[in-house]
Amino acid sequence: MSTILIIEDHKDFRQAVRQFLEVSNVKADLLEASSGEEGVLLAKRNKPEVILMDFWLRGINGVEAASQIKASVPECSIILLTMFDLKDVQPLVSKDIIKEFISKSDLFEKLVPCVNRILNIDGKM
Repeated sequence: MSTILIIEDHKDFRQAVRQFLEVSNVKADLLEASSGEEGVLLAKRNKPEVILMDFWLRGINGVEAASQIKASVPECSIILLTMFDLKDVQPLVSKDIIKEFISKSDLFEKLVPCVNRILNIDGKM
């Protein structure tokens, strides 16, 4: 089974994403991290196929955490979640690091199709 790591410092939002994935029947083990630093450690240890990463985290931000994760788990696909305008965020990050960008306002519409597409491409579902 595939693994998805949710890295989000706001507990309520992180749990809402988890619950949404569960009720949407996404077939994956779900892990959670409450900071960029914790996310980097969990990613190195568990090697998830997909990482849902908040852009703005306390401590190291999502961009720095994503860079560190891709250096040690290059095969993972990182989806950057942000409340900021995507046209402002996308130029800050290499497409070699971030596979997809999803606005938090579009999350419940776009997340499951995006995750399923990535997991199907990888042949994990």
